[in-house]
Amino acid sequence: MATCCTFILQYTTDNVIIWGTGKASELIYNFLKKFNAHTNIKYYADNSSMKWNSKKYGLQILSPKEVVKIVNENLNSNIIISSQYMVDIRKQLLSLGIKNDVIDVKGYNLAKDYFRFKKETPYMAINSHINEYEKVYSFLSDERSKEVYLGILNCKISLDNKYLEGIADPEKEQYFDKKLIHIVEDEIFCDYGSYNGDTLEIFISLSNGKYKKYIAIEVDKEICTELHNKAVQNRYENIQIYNLACWNEKRILKFQPAQTASRVTENGEISVQADTLDNILKDEKVTFLKMDIEGAEQMVLKGASRIIKENKPILAISIYHTLEDYYKIPIMIKELDPEYKIFIRHYRALLGQDTICYAIPKNRLK
Repeated sequence: MATCCTFILQYTTDNVIIWGTGKASELIYNFLKKFNAHTNIKYYADNSSMKWNSKKYGLQILSPKEVVKIVNENLNSNIIISSQYMVDIRKQLLSLGIKNDVIDVKGYNLAKDYFRFKKETPYMAINSHINEYEKVYSFLSDERSKEVYLGILNCKISLDNKYLEGIADPEKEQYFDKKLIHIVEDEIFCDYGSYNGDTLEIFISLSNGKYKKYIAIEVDKEICTELHNKAVQNRYENIQIYNLACWNEKRILKFQPAQTASRVTENGEISVQADTLDNILKDEKVTFLKMDIEGAEQMVLKGASRIIKENKPILAISIYHTLEDYYKIPIMIKELDPEYKIFIRHYRALLGQDTICYAIPKNRLK
């Protein structure tokens, strides 16, 4: 928690500008408010011209040009970047002549993890399962995976994202790491958490349109319709879309829709029918299974045990939604098939998200 105290002390006397006006900015505001440091927030800033001259929490939202002027006039200014596009925004600020020591890239991760782990610190959680984390580390298949895994765990323990520096691969390779994955012409790709077709478009491009089938599973009905329209408009062939949820058993789940991160939750507004992947895809010989489903990965994997044991598909599974996913998901996969080669890759520079566990059978190693 030393990093937390250092961060708070830094912003008890300075003129603070929060760059970004979305949910991330609210997280930082509430974090500083928790320690009575929010009164030092003087402005917000955003790249969207539609937001300039409006207000958030009673504070003016500045344009980039106005930020430069204020920073030049006040040497004690600090800018906290509150956006998933942290790397791009930092480059933008540097290009505007703002010095690197004025720009903060730690606050967003720090605030997010502080509220997420307020009942149990990441150090306590990791230390209580250190044998499991060590077990995963021992069967990682390359040095890059070990470097990534240690970097993420050290970041969680210290609440300092300096450990994330240098471990991110290009975002465009997420789910399809070019050093690990090769799409084959008879690929049957199942995309659970398909969203509006961003992964579909990458898959089509990487396969050069040569694949057997693309199966999309998406819970949100509106997003599912958007995905269908995209497939029709682009004349994509052999596309099958399911508007439903997956779980470890057939049941009704509560679901909370969101723009980019819909999730299953007890307080969800919508009831959805769920079933296992083993039942839904019982007639499909899936060769590649991808999941990015906001923390439901463990439950869905349990309901896909037959597919994994019988078909031995390539797996690309998100493991960044909970701390326990970092050890439980790799161990679950190895228990389903000990022959899988396990790799860990990370795709969001300076942010503790978009971490993927790849499981690749020997005959599909690139």
